[in-house]
Amino acid sequence: MTVTAIAPTTYREIREILDSQALQPTFQPVVSLADGTVKAYEALARFDQAVFPNPVDAFTAAGKVGLGVDLELLAIERAFEYLPAMPAGTWLSANLSVEALLTPRVHALLLAHASAGIAVELTEHAQVHDYPALIAVTENLRANGIQIAVDDTGAGFASLSHILQLRPDIIKLDITLVRGIDTDPVRAALARSLVGFAQDIGATLIAEGIETLPEHDRLRNLHVKLGQGYFLARPGALPSSTTH
Repeated sequence: MTVTAIAPTTYREIREILDSQALQPTFQPVVSLADGTVKAYEALARFDQAVFPNPVDAFTAAGKVGLGVDLELLAIERAFEYLPAMPAGTWLSANLSVEALLTPRVHALLLAHASAGIAVELTEHAQVHDYPALIAVTENLRANGIQIAVDDTGAGFASLSHILQLRPDIIKLDITLVRGIDTDPVRAALARSLVGFAQDIGATLIAEGIETLPEHDRLRNLHVKLGQGYFLARPGALPSSTTH
């Protein structure tokens, strides 16, 4: 049997981030494609550029050294510090893996902030082996007023399975469906079908990764109501946030 050693440098780097809370939240607006009003903010994490210039690498590294849930918990703890600064009428969306969502500490933190207007984006791309346990958690969160979102819809089989099993309140179209949708009738047809599907189950559809005006206009013409992307707004501070 081969035992994979944990890289001591990576473990130390993640441990230092956790101990010093060296994580800065940033917020990307979710915008109405009809009139440009901001409806929500997705909380994202940023780290020391010299250590983890790409945040995805930090969470991947943390998972490999057994600290993945701890880093996810820190990310939402830091993001929730900004809930009092959220503009009126908007909700805050936080990304969590299935493993984190099934962790009692994370579940308790979410419930403690349930009245603040939050959503949980399920970012899992792997197969879920215990849907009954996951459904029990998501139904409890939903019963307490927390919205459930499935991220990266269209990127693979896992996201479609999540939709069928979890009946989410929010469905997020993956960037791979949005990219070039203005010139690709196949992407447009799939997006159109998901618009109808979302309407049928009472879910909100959000298109991710909108980077051009033609993409924006095509999605709006397909009756996609909400979107995110650099064309609309880059991640940044909340408009009314103060220094934390």
